[in-house]
Amino acid sequence: MDVSCPQCGNPNLDVDAANNVVYCKKCGFAVQVDPATGNVTPISQGGGAGAAPVAGPAPAQAGGAAKGKILGLDSVTVFLAGEALLAIMLFSMPEVLDFAAFAVFSGVWFLYYLWHH
Repeated sequence: MDVSCPQCGNPNLDVDAANNVVYCKKCGFAVQVDPATGNVTPISQGGGAGAAPVAGPAPAQAGGAAKGKILGLDSVTVFLAGEALLAIMLFSMPEVLDFAAFAVFSGVWFLYYLWHH
C-alpha cells in the first residue's frame, strides 16, 4: 500500500479485510472502505496512541463531497477529460479557440483540478 496516514504520516497502515477497514496503529486513525463503490466512511480521526478501530460502520459523513471527487468522478479523470476537450477544440475550431486562449483555459482548469485534488 503506498498511502500514508493523513493524521500522523505513518506509511505502514494496516488493513482489516473482514471489516473493510484501513487503520493506523500509531495514532488510531481509521476509515471503512466500501469495496463496491470505493466510498470511505471515517471511523476514528486518530490522535490517540495505538487506538484500535471500531468494528461497526460509523455514521454517514455530514454534507460535502468526498475529497478528490468532482461530480462523483475521480478528479484526475475529470481533469484529463477537460484537457482532451480543450485540445480537440484547439485543433478542430482554431477560429474559436486559439493557442493563447487554450493556454489560459488549460491553466485555469489545472488550478481547478489542484483545488479538488
